[in-house]
Amino acid sequence: MKSAAETETQVSMMLRELIAHHESMLDAVRDHRRALASADREAIGQAVQRQGDLIGKIRAIDDLRRGHFGQTMTVHEVAALLPEGARRRVLDLGARLRELIEMVREEQAVVAAASRSLLAHMEGMLRQVAAKLNHSGTYGRLGRVEAGAQIVTGIDLTR
Repeated sequence: MKSAAETETQVSMMLRELIAHHESMLDAVRDHRRALASADREAIGQAVQRQGDLIGKIRAIDDLRRGHFGQTMTVHEVAALLPEGARRRVLDLGARLRELIEMVREEQAVVAAASRSLLAHMEGMLRQVAAKLNHSGTYGRLGRVEAGAQIVTGIDLTR
């Protein structure tokens, strides 16, 4: 059985690492949002890669937590095992982590909505191009003009 001091040290270390990773995740999600707003494919890819890397790091810490404290033990349950001073410090770290997790979720929801909006915009543009290239002007199965058989054509992009 570990001492209260050892338990506090382990829990605090894990929580501080999780806080740092979630702060980085928040930055990465905000970068993703800015990249979407400017339609910067390279920056979008970099932001998504950073988020994936951070998810791996967060998962590794969670695996470590489960190994030390069990599958379902929460910060509150671990803190309850500690003396008052240590309990307060651990609960404060847990509260900061929860706050960051919520901020990341909110920002991810904005990015998801922006992604859906950008996708709808791009689909609309593709439909416009398909309609211009569809010389017969017939409708497809989905009730809109779609590109049909290929016909050699050109578009003047200078006007």
